Amino acid sequence: MIIERPDELERISKTKKWVLVYGRRKTGKTFLVERFVDHDEFFFVRRDRQIISKKGMATLNYDTFLAVLIRALEDGKTVVVDEFQRLGDDFLDILHQMQKHGKLILISSTLHLSKRLLSGRSALLGLFAEVPVGLISMRDCMNALDGHNIGKKEMVEFSIMMREPLAVDYIDVDRRPRDIFADILTGSIMTVPALVGEVFTEEERSVSAVYEGILRAIGGGKEKTGEISSHLFSNKLIKKDDPSLLSQYLNNMVGFGIIKKIAVHGKRRFVYKHVSPLVKLFYYADEKYHISERAPGKKEIARIIDEVMPKLVEDNLREFLAQSMGLTEVMVEEKDYDVDILLLKFKKPELAIEVKWGNVTKSDVARAGDSLARIGAPETALFVPDKKMVVTEGLDVWDIWDVCRGPGESG
Repeated sequence: MIIERPDELERISKTKKWVLVYGRRKTGKTFLVERFVDHDEFFFVRRDRQIISKKGMATLNYDTFLAVLIRALEDGKTVVVDEFQRLGDDFLDILHQMQKHGKLILISSTLHLSKRLLSGRSALLGLFAEVPVGLISMRDCMNALDGHNIGKKEMVEFSIMMREPLAVDYIDVDRRPRDIFADILTGSIMTVPALVGEVFTEEERSVSAVYEGILRAIGGGKEKTGEISSHLFSNKLIKKDDPSLLSQYLNNMVGFGIIKKIAVHGKRRFVYKHVSPLVKLFYYADEKYHISERAPGKKEIARIIDEVMPKLVEDNLREFLAQSMGLTEVMVEEKDYDVDILLLKFKKPELAIEVKWGNVTKSDVARAGDSLARIGAPETALFVPDKKMVVTEGLDVWDIWDVCRGPGESG
């Protein structure tokens, strides 16, 4: 299944500037550019700095590569260089000195180099349009599933799973999404840490253990800076239990799309969450059940997925609605009530939603109605797998079709 990504494609294709495409491994950067962006030359730089031209898969030495690159750009052509950071600083110096003809598209999976290019001290600052490529949007996943005969609940769970590009090859709409998710997790126990780990290890090996520790803390439900700091200190990854020591690490990970930072409504603090559903699932399972140290059975993996799926739905739905409606997502932390999703418009509550991802009882509906009434949002709803299975009075009930059409059009 091929999932179209029109937003990223437009940003890469329409700009007249040179382009820097960056993001962590396996987000589909190379596939997107090579398959959907018109180009004349495409080069891939190997770890040993050998350069492969995708035209005939020829291997070029550095001088020949530079000659082809410069000539193509002078002729107004579009040239792509994938994993360009492996060419080193000399290559960046040459780019700085070149006349800005043609269109150059650089692709990188390394945080350190991308930070340098975008920093205020970079000689290349301003020469490149920045196009971060993260996970596939839920909207694009749902568009790809349109026309397949699948139920509402399966549509949501498939769309969440498919946001991680490596999961797309596993998709079979005739199977249960959770069974496929189990196959992916079982077959990716060694792969998932590498998806995010290599972003940091090429240039920042000395601190990669701290990044790994942060991912594990968040996966285990420690989403506040104080909780993360305590987790790292207890594992001897930082010298003292001080949240201020984590600021740069967290900012780096947020900036590169590995974790996201969400404000707590009415409070001067934030929580941090995994961006990738698969990464969230892995670190949750490994922190709580140590799956990377043994071979868990299918029943155990299925139980773990059942545990974490409601939280995945909540987090991904919150992001999807915020992006679709142009609102700001925040978290709610109150002592005597809880709201799963709160979106703000100009810092004021606009939409509040309780998510019940399973069998919905009358007491569930009553608690949801009470919590939603207390938040003070003009629009509220209970989100469920299929609203035909839920009867309420005085409380709007939505499922995925209402969300796709948009609030106010549910009818």
